[in-house]
Amino acid sequence: MAKYILKRKTYGLADAAQNTLGGVTGGVGKALDSTPAAIAGGALGGSMLGGTIGGALSNTVLGSLGAATPLGWLVGAGIGAAATRGLGKGLKSASNSMGGTGY
Repeated sequence: MAKYILKRKTYGLADAAQNTLGGVTGGVGKALDSTPAAIAGGALGGSMLGGTIGGALSNTVLGSLGAATPLGWLVGAGIGAAATRGLGKGLKSASNSMGGTGY
């Protein structure tokens, strides 16, 4: 009988840990799938990718019009915002699999 009680307590502890991890993952996912996080991800994407994309676009017609740099920043911002929200949605989905609420 002692083995059964020990096994049951071990199972309860593992289940509680899984639910806790699922809840934390869901909370982080919810935070990343929000508008403020998407804005921050967009700003980061624009600053990190904007110059590279603008440089690539400068060899096109947009470069002669002077629109390559602002357009590159906007495309980078869009990529950053979409990546942030996508990561949030993925974490919320994973949270549902782990036993968290996900939202």
